[in-house]
Amino acid sequence: MTGDALHIGVSAERVVVPLPQTGCHAARLSFDNGVERLRLHADQAVHALLEARFGEPLPVVWSTECSVHVEYPLGSRLLRRTRPNTIRISTAIAWSLDVHGATADLAADLIDVRVGAVSFHGGVAHSRLALGRPSGLCTIRLSSAKELQITRPTSAPVRLEVAKGATNVRLDDRRFGAVVDGLTGQTADYQGVRDRYLVIVSGGADGLTVEALADPDRDGRPRRARRVRGCPYSPTAGA
Repeated sequence: MTGDALHIGVSAERVVVPLPQTGCHAARLSFDNGVERLRLHADQAVHALLEARFGEPLPVVWSTECSVHVEYPLGSRLLRRTRPNTIRISTAIAWSLDVHGATADLAADLIDVRVGAVSFHGGVAHSRLALGRPSGLCTIRLSSAKELQITRPTSAPVRLEVAKGATNVRLDDRRFGAVVDGLTGQTADYQGVRDRYLVIVSGGADGLTVEALADPDRDGRPRRARRVRGCPYSPTAGA
């Protein structure tokens, strides 16, 4: 079943959200009740705003202009899904990601898309977040993290701030064993640079990795990291 998710909302295995007729320079993808077993990636072949395939239990998807909301039924995270969910987003515009509720088993490849802001208002576990090159100060906000990997190009400076207890945290080649009162760390080239990442964890972190990786091409050869123009805004964690 295919649905064009407009204001009324659609619940179907395949959902296509078209580009607004008024145009769209930046979009937001919001998960209003958490997310689990999702592969999110930017695809140049997507000519709509978003294309998605979902497994049972199906969420409700609706959109208002350039904002897309995905809401899973309450208690759905306790049920076995028939298959992982897949969402492909357009690379033609900037995107921001906003998750309310818990996140688990998320694989988000945002290397080839312009990124605005990324905010996880609940705990994140067993997930991966791949980012491209920033333009300006781009902030990644997390409530708490367990077994989370965040990657970026080698040329992108980053600062990590964890407010509470942290164990098994790694920032590139720096490893932090167990810290009670939080920690801060940054790459040597962070200060005085315009284009950089700031990762803020307002709670605790266990098994958090923030590292630089080469950006391989499909044939396995290294390629230059693509610049991610964006960061039009960076909302607070409670926004």
